[in-house]
Amino acid sequence: MRILVSNDDGIMADGLITLVKRLSEEHEVYVAAPDRQRSAYSHSVTYFLRDLHARLIEVPGAYKAWSVDGTPADCVYAAVCGLMEEAPDLVVSGINRGWNVSYDCIYSGTVGAASEGTILGIPSIAVSLASDRPYEFETSAEITAQLLKRFMEDPDRYEYVLNVNIPPLPKEAIKGIRPAKFDGRKMYGRKLDVNEENGVLSLHCPL
Repeated sequence: MRILVSNDDGIMADGLITLVKRLSEEHEVYVAAPDRQRSAYSHSVTYFLRDLHARLIEVPGAYKAWSVDGTPADCVYAAVCGLMEEAPDLVVSGINRGWNVSYDCIYSGTVGAASEGTILGIPSIAVSLASDRPYEFETSAEITAQLLKRFMEDPDRYEYVLNVNIPPLPKEAIKGIRPAKFDGRKMYGRKLDVNEENGVLSLHCPL
């Protein structure tokens, strides 16, 4: 299967590198990902406002990999509509460092990249992990690889984005996969710290 991998953490992020390495064991993998951190860019695009620039780089396991100076959704559009000679069979976005649940999904560049794939008529998955430990990325990559066949057998796979969140557990501790509803848990709305200097207001969001 021909798979396009993207993300929002940047093309050299550990989650993407680990995912590409695992998927390339069984599939022809291409990469188009941002040249820098692009988290929380949602589904924003810039390709109709300016020229995008892509640079071929080496990503272990990838047939071809492009570093793109755009948003996650830009990267998927650039690959499908310009960089790849043939469209991918599947888009996988991730593995994101940190989960994407509730309202995260609206802000998420990881989900945005997968959504762009769906809009372009390609089955798409967003994968996130609630940790950044390397061994847990390996577990998440293995679970993702096993999930692909099940997803690609779904006749409705063109109609939705599959958003997968994997807990930071060893593989043997994960009991299985189950669907969940999008909940309304409010995670934002923090009060900003406002400071003024030389007539300019600086607004900082405390973590």
